[in-house]
Amino acid sequence: MRSARRPACGRSSGMSKCATHSVYSEAVIFLAIVIAVFLPLNVIAYRALVTIHPRRRAWFIVLTVIGNAMWLLLPMLRMETDVVRVLRAILAPPWFAWQCVIFLYCVFLLIVVIVRAPYRRPSQVFLILLAIGGLAGVWGCLVPIHIDRVTVTLDDLPPALDGKRIALMGDLHVGLFTRPSRLRQLFATAGSLKPDMVMLAGDLVDDNPYYVPKLLEGTRALDPAIPLLGVLGNHEMYGAPFEAISKMRGSRIRLLVNEGAAVSGLWICGLSDYAAREPSLRPNLDAAMAGRPANAYPIVVAHQPKAFADARARNVKLTLCAHTHGGQLGIRPLGWTLAGVFLRYHIGLYREQGAQLYVHTGAGYWVLPFRLGITPEVSLIELRSGGARRTSPRS
Repeated sequence: MRSARRPACGRSSGMSKCATHSVYSEAVIFLAIVIAVFLPLNVIAYRALVTIHPRRRAWFIVLTVIGNAMWLLLPMLRMETDVVRVLRAILAPPWFAWQCVIFLYCVFLLIVVIVRAPYRRPSQVFLILLAIGGLAGVWGCLVPIHIDRVTVTLDDLPPALDGKRIALMGDLHVGLFTRPSRLRQLFATAGSLKPDMVMLAGDLVDDNPYYVPKLLEGTRALDPAIPLLGVLGNHEMYGAPFEAISKMRGSRIRLLVNEGAAVSGLWICGLSDYAAREPSLRPNLDAAMAGRPANAYPIVVAHQPKAFADARARNVKLTLCAHTHGGQLGIRPLGWTLAGVFLRYHIGLYREQGAQLYVHTGAGYWVLPFRLGITPEVSLIELRSGGARRTSPRS
């Protein structure tokens, strides 16, 4: 980890030294908070497990060690080496899964104490249900694809654009263990919907631009006649954003970084991401709107739902985004997701102050291949001028 002494501001590898120092300082603070929370939870959960289930002591020792090995690697995550990439990909999933398990288990123990129930039998049931839910979540993450067909009615949409179709995907998080066949399946699915364009709403790779070539290889499954556009997400910003941009420029993906593009009578305003540290990469909707032909209908595409407020302020009636993953846990028919506990906009279509926002719940996963009730999706947005409106669980 770098020294805490504040360096002089300047430019270095596409990011100012002050911004780099800020990233490391915030990372240290975050790590300290996380350790302060999860170290006691690890101790409580381990002691309870070996006390209640003493014959499984060896299992719990192994799980605890594997589930915490990632902590040792965290100070080195900014190192772009083959070894760190492989170790991160291997250790991060069991680490994240284990921290989730011990948190839930400690909550369970607290409930047992409050209701003064016996420990052993409820603990067995809890662990069995946890295992079943885990297996179902892995299957739901890696196998099915949900198609969300959404009709968005816009009163000011020119009649000539009635029926335009946009296939939307976000949060692919392409990484070491992303299957090329799965990427091809996702892009082929998007193409099979016969859209006028395909939009990628950020978090295309999992931090490291090293995986951009794998992403681009997957796009070969999409009909070359279908325009493919994309924007950056927070995970591109966490890695090396300028390198990611450089690798995607001139590729199959037309990357929009605070830029606009005219496609099929629409003006796609592609925003950069709100996690950007570098001033030149911060979202700028004015720049993305610049050059828009008078007859081109504007649509804002960004990674985070934060863009909805900016779009409304500039009287843009439709915003498309992703980012939330639906918490990778939820009940889709009810419009409930884990992300909704923390975020106002987390799944599907929202209408507010005469404008609309659609939140795509992601086509991939972050760290842990787990999606329970919120399977990976490809969204098809069909634009309509006036007329009947589609019923939505939110208004």
